[in-house]
Formats: sequence, C-alpha cells, structure tokens
Amino acid sequence: MRPDDPYVASLNKRSFDARQASDNLTREGAKWDDLNGDGRTSVAYSFNTGFGQFDERQKAQARLAMQAWSDVSNLAFEENGPRREGKMSFGISNTESVASGYYPSNHPYGGSTWYNPNRVTRQTLLHETGHALGLSHGGNYNGSLHTSQWNHAQDSKAHTVMSYFWADKSGKTHGGNTPVAPMMDDISAIQKLYGVNRQIRQENTTYGFNSNSQRDYYTLNSNRDNAVFCVWDGGGIDTLDVSGYGSNQTINLKAGSFSDVGGLKGNVSIARGVTLENAIGGSGNDALIGNEADNRLTGGAGGDRLRGGGGADTFVYNRASDSTPDNPDVLMDFISGTDKIDVSRAMKHANVASLAFVSEMTGKAGDAVLIHDASGNKGSVAIDLTGDGKADLLIRTHGQVKPGDIVQSAGAVTLDTQADTPSNRATLTPPRHHRSSTYTYEKASDSTYHNADLLQDFVSGQDKIDLTGLINNTGVHLQLVERYTGRIGDTLVKFNAYSGRYFVGVDLTGNRRTDFLIKSTQRIKPEDVIGVPKRPNARANAFSRAR
Repeated sequence: MRPDDPYVASLNKRSFDARQASDNLTREGAKWDDLNGDGRTSVAYSFNTGFGQFDERQKAQARLAMQAWSDVSNLAFEENGPRREGKMSFGISNTESVASGYYPSNHPYGGSTWYNPNRVTRQTLLHETGHALGLSHGGNYNGSLHTSQWNHAQDSKAHTVMSYFWADKSGKTHGGNTPVAPMMDDISAIQKLYGVNRQIRQENTTYGFNSNSQRDYYTLNSNRDNAVFCVWDGGGIDTLDVSGYGSNQTINLKAGSFSDVGGLKGNVSIARGVTLENAIGGSGNDALIGNEADNRLTGGAGGDRLRGGGGADTFVYNRASDSTPDNPDVLMDFISGTDKIDVSRAMKHANVASLAFVSEMTGKAGDAVLIHDASGNKGSVAIDLTGDGKADLLIRTHGQVKPGDIVQSAGAVTLDTQADTPSNRATLTPPRHHRSSTYTYEKASDSTYHNADLLQDFVSGQDKIDLTGLINNTGVHLQLVERYTGRIGDTLVKFNAYSGRYFVGVDLTGNRRTDFLIKSTQRIKPEDVIGVPKRPNARANAFSRAR
C-alpha cells in the first residue's frame, strides 16, 4: 500500500508507488522529443478535413483535452502549425468501436487519433491524446477487458484516465463519474516525459466551490455537482473549498492524498509536489487534515475534527453555529504559541467587539472561558456571544489554548496614513514609520507573522515598502519567488483571495514559513518593495492556435 492511499489497504493486491506508477504508464518508451532544448515540447495538431472530420463542438472538446495535459506539463500545442517536435491529428472513423490513438513516432500514423462518431466525448479525447503523447493503459489490455487483467491496486480511473477499470477497483466510489482531466498517476507520468509546469495558477487559487481556477473540472456550483479531480497547482496560497456539501466529508491537504467529498469516496486528490494551504468544509461532520504548510482550516457547521499537522495553523470560525455545545469541533493537535483560533468573524456576526477571558460566565456577551486538563492535555474554548450566560461557541481541543492564541480581530496593527500629519506621526510606535509615503522596516520583529502590520491606504506605484534595513540587519539577501523553496530570503508578494488582502511575506530561516509579514487592504506589487530583486517574466501560455 502506498502511504498516500489508505483506500487500497484491504484490496489484497500489489500496490505501485509514485515511481512505479509513472514507469508503468510510460512503459512503451514513446514520447515527442524536445529537439531545440528549450524545456518545452511543441506539438502541432490538426483536425482531419473532408471525410471523417470533427464538428465544432468536438473540436472544442479536443482543445480542452489538450489544454488539460499542457496545464500539468511542459507541452505546447499549436493548431495547424508547422511540425517542430511533435504532431497529433483527430479524425472520425466508422470502423472504430470507441476510439484509438497511436503512440509518438515518425510513422505517418504516429500521434493520430480516431473516434467512433458517437463516442467523441471529453473523457475519450483525454484518453486517446494520452496515447498520442506516449502514455500506455493502466494494465496489459487493449480494446477489450477481463477482470483477470487487473493486476495492481492503482489501475483504476481514480488514479489514471488511461485505465479501463472504474474507481471502485481501487476502493473508491465515484458514482459512475469519470474524470475529464489528468489524475494523480497521469500527472506524474506526463511530467516524467515532458517536465513539470510550475507556471500554471501561480496566484491564489480556489478549487471547488467559489473557484477561480478557470477550469470546469475544478469548479463546483451546486451540491448536485460531482467532484472528480486531482489538483495541480503552480504556487500561491490556495484553497480547497467543499463548503456547498452537507454530507460528512474527509478533506486531506497532503500532497498525494485522497479526500472523500460530496458523498463520494476518494474522489478528490492532490497531486504529488503540490501544496494547498487552506481547506473549507461543509455543513456535515467533517474531518480536515492539514499538511506541513501554515494551514487555514474552516470546518463550517457540524461537529468537525481538525488536524493542522506541521506549520503554524489557524482554525477559523465564522458563526457560533460552526461549533456548538451540542456538536462541538475537536482540534486534534493544537499547539499554543504556534497555532491560532480565529473567531473574529463569529464575533463580528454577533456584534461582539472584544472578548473578556473569565473563569466562569458572567452573563456578558464576549465572555470566554478557557479550560485545560493537564493530565490528559485536553481543553476547551467556550464563548458567550449573546450575553445569556451560556456558551454559544464551544470548541474542544487536544492541547492547551491560551488567550493569546485567540484571534479576535483581522489585524494586529492598523496604519491609516490618510490621518498622518506632522503632529500625529510620532504616535505611530517605532519602528513602524511612515515618511514620505515609504514604510521602513529594520528588524524581523517589526512586523511578524503573528503580529503583522495592516496597511490601509497603500498606493501602488506611489508608496514604497523599504526592506533595506531588514536586509542589512539580518544579513539576508531577498529573492522574489512564487512559493517558498527552502532558501533563506524567499519573498512572496501576493494577493490572498480568502482574506481579500495583499501581503509581503519573507522566510528568514529557510524553513518555508513566513517570519516577516506585512498585510495591506490595497494592492502591493513587487516593484513597490525596495530591496527585493524582480524575477523574469513567466513563460507564455502553453496552448496556442495558429490561424
């Protein structure tokens, strides 16, 4: 059994690890070569003309299938372009029972795909283009299938679109739904052949409900939608949002993991090498599992079990109904001084300005009682949001929670420079200086992850954030990155769609965590930050059409 897949534990079938799975799908040894060595493989494709031609709807579906492959790998497709490195074609054939695709080769048929006129579906197009790019079936079968040909636990559509077997063969339940984009083992295999596309979705991306991914298979609009996808993401602070479902769900943010979403089982996965930072559950009794990043976990309504894992994690409560005395959440691994419980939105919803930490309820809205049993290292957070002397929001914890672990408001420090005049600037506590539209920072402690400045009126292109003092005092050189790489000085300048704020974050220790942090309600661009060299432009879109 692979450590990322507990579903196959009872199958009594050999299991492939990541390398074995990708080796299996690329066992034919066929691929289009990157002849000019630019790190991208260009594939010219065409639709047959005359007899056996696609209609416009079928062409559109074929383009979406190719886009799905280029999203995860360094493939570039060009319609009717000159052949530079690879070639593909699409045509109708009445002799096909379903479809067929030819592996990459210099043979005239190399890269060609053929389809029964009634079977030109998105799923079939994805499968056959996989063949035309060099991927084999999940097992040793072709055209027909017998159950005796199922010889490893990951040979199913839950792991690869190149399989003939349904998801239940791998211990999962997809409700008869088939994927329309590469799954976990497909992604590993196509990246083995053509390299990894890290340029896609480098900004903050939400997958599931409220998606901004611009991909239909990552987008959920209704609880009637069935989610069957594997997330591939290039960077940013990203969110898996399954808030629209009322079933009991398991949401796992670990790379290489599977989640049970929307009443199905093992239907959403996260590709190897991908970091998603945030998860939002639904109204059922959910289990949320974080990873080594600084996660933001929102269980929503229902009695949820939340485990942050490594990193400095934040557990978010937007309403008192998110965790009630009758059905409380349980935080499974809370670490005081590192993790946080954010009740700011629940307080705002109840019109409670601040909390008073007391030993017992007094009948005032905002009373908060923190209990910790040292013998079992278990505790609870009880908050009266209505003033009736009873807890409206109750959270149980494994680990002690202290008053400083509770986030009551959105930002620790608010700087409103529109109110700055020579007479009142001195009231801003050093080193948070605002001089001639420049915010100057000298030390890491000036604005930390847990006590970050919030700039309210920053004007991009006019105001500046000066980090040269921080650089000089720490001896750390900064480099602009899309996501932390483990290098000391990695600096992020990004927008967080979840909080609606821009931020500048710096990893000063090389542990892939934010040590220095500035937040802003207004846009911040990399060129607004003094002391951070700019990175070169990202590569162009990998999918293009020549006219």
